Amino acid sequence: MRAYTIISLVIASALLQAHAFTFYNTRHNNFESINSNYDATLNDDFLQLDNSTDNNIIVTDTTLIDAFKSYKYYIKFANLHNKEGKSYKITDSHGKSRSITSTECGLVFNHTSKGCWRVAVSCSNSSLYNESVDSRTMTVKLINDYGGCTVVKQVTLDGSVDLDEGYNYLGVNIENNTITVKIGRDQLKEVLSYPLSTSDIETATGLPSVKVGYFAGPGSKISLERAVLSFDDQAQHPAAALETQWTREALDRHFATSKNPYEGYWTYLDRDMEDRWLKLGGRYTIALVETQNGYDVIYVDGAQVKKSMWHIGMRKAELTQTIFTDNFTGQWFDATMQPITEDVYVTFESGVILNFKFPVYKSQIRFSKVLND
Repeated sequence: MRAYTIISLVIASALLQAHAFTFYNTRHNNFESINSNYDATLNDDFLQLDNSTDNNIIVTDTTLIDAFKSYKYYIKFANLHNKEGKSYKITDSHGKSRSITSTECGLVFNHTSKGCWRVAVSCSNSSLYNESVDSRTMTVKLINDYGGCTVVKQVTLDGSVDLDEGYNYLGVNIENNTITVKIGRDQLKEVLSYPLSTSDIETATGLPSVKVGYFAGPGSKISLERAVLSFDDQAQHPAAALETQWTREALDRHFATSKNPYEGYWTYLDRDMEDRWLKLGGRYTIALVETQNGYDVIYVDGAQVKKSMWHIGMRKAELTQTIFTDNFTGQWFDATMQPITEDVYVTFESGVILNFKFPVYKSQIRFSKVLND
């Protein structure tokens, strides 16, 4: 796995516009908390980071973004170590030096403790010492750095971008599970689009928040004039609303001391369903946790429909106590995470059978209590 140095950028964000998007502008003197050990300097309105190591240096701002929200992140940057024919010295952790001629830098997004995505920009010449055939181009790479460095898509540009040490705009949009990359010297132009796969989405599942930032690759010197983050408060993935703090370990600890006979694990027993109206989403294992008004039903395992969307700790249903003993009204979240609330009734039978009844759909699902040995 590629080594990284990660530092944080504290943002005193300015609210610019109170519409569907909230904008954060990290310009002017909001870069001062960069760790000076990494040769980060504030030059007027520009933050400059000189990387003489053989690792990427990643700088993240401290704004936390909901992992399931759409957002946009743009930077105006230049690589000041991007001269044709010039090499730049880098030193590894053992003090050994070497030179590099094509350096890269760019932005990072969906950054978590497990990894990040990067958009890496670098320039090179096809035949530096033969002017008759030489051409200089820019390569833009979309990189998945969760567990390794995988280039998932790339494009080569020879126009509309500065190929020397001038400034370019670089941006990424995350919307509808699709990554869109834009770049340009004077204006942003879409150059890459990548639909996130099921495994890509599963990697981020359960992570409540992500960060954005930028990086300086080995030998590069990034100069940042502006970084703008915007996200849509209305574009919330339904999974975000179902997240809880429960893990398997936390559930086990809680049940080990619980005196409530209904709390614990329950597993799928059988069903009586009218498939025209309601289909079985899986043979679920669930956990019941007592609340002030009834029980939270926590998903543990067994999803078959939309399996990649579900993970342990998500809320599968809610039970609200009625005036009748062992009788509850309920709200059930189906396989697509949409709530079923119309006439949902839940009963306990003999303390070991849990019955969800959906009379509108002429269906019911029963679970049996998992008894400790």
